[in-house]
Order: sequence, then structure tokens, then C-alpha cells
Amino acid sequence: MLASELLRYGLLEGVSVLVASATEPDAHFASAVGAACTELGARVAACVPDVADEAVMDELLAAAVAEMERLDLLVVDGAGLFAHGGLRMCLDATWNVTRAVANLAFLPAARGGRIVYLAPDAGAGEQAGAARAGLENLSRTLSIEWARHEITVVTIAPGQATAAGEVAALTAYLASPAGAYFSGCLLDLRGPSD
Repeated sequence: MLASELLRYGLLEGVSVLVASATEPDAHFASAVGAACTELGARVAACVPDVADEAVMDELLAAAVAEMERLDLLVVDGAGLFAHGGLRMCLDATWNVTRAVANLAFLPAARGGRIVYLAPDAGAGEQAGAARAGLENLSRTLSIEWARHEITVVTIAPGQATAAGEVAALTAYLASPAGAYFSGCLLDLRGPSD
């Protein structure tokens, strides 16, 4: 399903989105999310942070944020990070990217921001459920800690049969004005067999 089938063109006009993933250009959901947000009028940049070196990662993220001038939404493709390096990479890199972007863009601007984590589906591997739970808990904790800064955090949990377009459309919805009402929750797209 295309985001334009659910949402109107121009809905994300003026919205800036940074998509962080483990590999380029088609890392799991990252490419579909970028395309959906662009299709609805958002300005989208992609970043492949060097998760092995935190200082290098911070420099890459700083350059991406500076290029965008302002940032409204950070999307972290935890599914791609999990596929690339397992549970530890998924959780460590997600936190490091989140911390860096919050410190570079959301907190200094004092105008809030949104963060969406894309969890791996249950079929992604033995520890995929733990990665999903870790991302869910991180979004719940940060939504409480950063509420005073007007930063919202949500995790999307796709199922094994969930299409990339469905995840992209939901992410685009979360980038829209209506998405501001969601924070600290898991948006569960898993079916009964997942």
C-alpha cells in the first residue's frame, strides 16, 4: 500500500525526515519510508551511521542534521541494524543515533521532534523478539523522559507478512500533524501467526 493511497499529497510539505539505517540504499524498511515521506512532500535525507566508531557516527549525523537545517522526524531502521549486526548492534546503534540527533537537533531547537523505531519482525532471527522489546521499552522510557521537550517516540513492530509499504505509510502518518498524538507506544502490525 502506498502512502499516497491513505494520505493526501503535500501533507508533509515542510517536514524534514532523517532515516538512519545500517546499509544503503535498500535497508529493509528505510528505502520505503524515505520514498513514502518524499511522495507526500517531505524533505528526506538518509544516513548510514558508522556504528563501530561513536565519534565518527556523531560527525556523520551532525553533517546530516546541518544539511537539513532543521529536523522534524528521525526514523531508525532497527530491523536493518538487527539484520546487519544482531541484537547488540540494533539496540546500541538505535540509542546512539537517538542520543546524537536529540542533542544536535531536537533539544537545542527547543521545538520538539518525533522519533520512530522500526523493529525487526519475528522471522528475522532468534533474538528478534528481544530487539523489538528493547526498542519498545526505549520508546516508552524516552517518551516519559523527553515529554517536557515535546519529543515523541514510537516503535512500529511489523509482522512477517507486513509489506514495506504498510510500514512506510504508517511512518508517514506519524510524521503528519495527526501523528503528534502518539508517544511511548508500540504500533503492532503483527498478525495472530507472528
